Parts: sequence; C-alpha cells; structure tokens
Amino acid sequence: MFEIIPNWHPLFVHFTVALLSLSVIFFIIQRPLAETETGDNFLLFARYTLWFGVLFSVITLIAGWDAYNTVNHDTPSHAAMTDHRNWGLATFAVFLVAAIWWLVVYKDNEKATILFLVLLLVGGGLLVTTGHKGSQLVYFYGLGVKSIPAKDDHTSGGGHNHSHGGEEAADDHHGAQSAEPAHSHDEDHGDDHHANGEMPAVPEDMEMPEDMSMDSQTMDDDISESVSDIMPTPPPVIKATEVAPPKIETYEDGTIRQTLPEVDLGTQ
Repeated sequence: MFEIIPNWHPLFVHFTVALLSLSVIFFIIQRPLAETETGDNFLLFARYTLWFGVLFSVITLIAGWDAYNTVNHDTPSHAAMTDHRNWGLATFAVFLVAAIWWLVVYKDNEKATILFLVLLLVGGGLLVTTGHKGSQLVYFYGLGVKSIPAKDDHTSGGGHNHSHGGEEAADDHHGAQSAEPAHSHDEDHGDDHHANGEMPAVPEDMEMPEDMSMDSQTMDDDISESVSDIMPTPPPVIKATEVAPPKIETYEDGTIRQTLPEVDLGTQ
C-alpha cells in the first residue's frame, strides 16, 4: 500500500466536504421545486449525497483520529489539532442527526421542512469552519508537510518565465540599503588616502582667509603656552647653596675621624 502523507485523512476529507456541501445545496434547491419532476431529481441527489457524505465522514474521522495521534507536532499545533478535532466531531454529529431524521421521518418523496433546512445550514457552517481549521494545520502550522520547495525562477508549462517578484523586490530593497554603507566605505578609503600623503581636492567655492602668514615667534609662544597649560607643575629642585670640605681629626691612638659639615639646602 502506497504511503500518503501524513495518512489517509487528507484523501477522504475531500469526499466528505464535497458530498455534504452538495447535499445542503440540493435540499435547498429542491424545496421550491417540490411536486415537480426536477424537484424529485434534486431530492434524490440530496438524499444520496447526504448518506454517502455521512459514510465518508466516518472514514474521515477514523483517519483523522489516527493522524491526531501520530503526526509530529508541538504544543501550539497540538492545541490547534484539538480544536479542529472538536469542530469535526460537532459537524459529524449534526449531519448524522440529519441523515437519521430523513430516514425516519421522510420515507416518501416529500420536500424538506424549514427546520430540517436550518439543521443542514448549521451543519454546512460547521463544515466550512472545520475545513478552514484543518487547512490552518497545514498552511500555518506546517503539519504533515514532507518538504518545502526552494524558491527559484522557472518556466511553466505554457512556456512563459515565472519569477518571484516579491523576492526580487526584497533583494532590491536590501540592495538599496547596502548602497549607503558602500558610500561610507568609500569615504573611509578617502581618509586613508589622505593619511598616506595624498592631498584631498579643495572645492572651488571654498573661501580661503586673506592673511595666511604667521610669525614664527608667535607660533612658538602659542605652543609654549599650550604645553604649559596641559603639563603638570614640576617639583622644586633642591640645591646646596654652600658646600664645605669634610673635617678630619686624628687622635693619639692613630684613629682618624672624618666629620661632614652641615649643608645649607635651598630650593629653586
């Protein structure tokens, strides 16, 4: 038996949705055409599509229950799967009641009552909601998806080339954003050339000061003042103002004693 991803549920659910939807439409069309041959034909179609739809619903529920317990999923998708399952059970219950109701009450070819049509309309609304929630499991949560094709430009069967315009626009958008950093990169290189000795071009409309000369003595004074402002004050220099020779004394036992004189220290 060939493998269907994720299982048989996606296959049978199409029959269920198609048959039950047609049943609701046929019953609505049959009512104003009752007591006519066309109305009888629509009633026949409506009954058989309802019964076969309920039969396929049973198979769909079994396959769906198997998918609910076997498909890999995370916590958010599990909540969505549970919600889809509950809506599916409610939809099946409504159409099952409608099928039993028709078998028990409408044994002959009679037109459907308003109450019966209301029940079918409720079931149709539940069917649409259940199908929508089931599609979200695939297209929003990615359940049962085997692989995602890569985006590329390709040629369809008609021979025309198909390109992903949104992707190209995104690329152009990124390219426009990258243009400005490239310009900044060039400016950085301009600074490097300037550091390597190349003089940058001077704009023609740039105004130059009239007096560009400066006295060398003035420049030296300015530099000295700037250095004196930023350099800390040096500590005072201690110097000896008077230095006397050492005093040498000789004793009777031959001992020689040398005495250093007192030194007068001053600061500068």
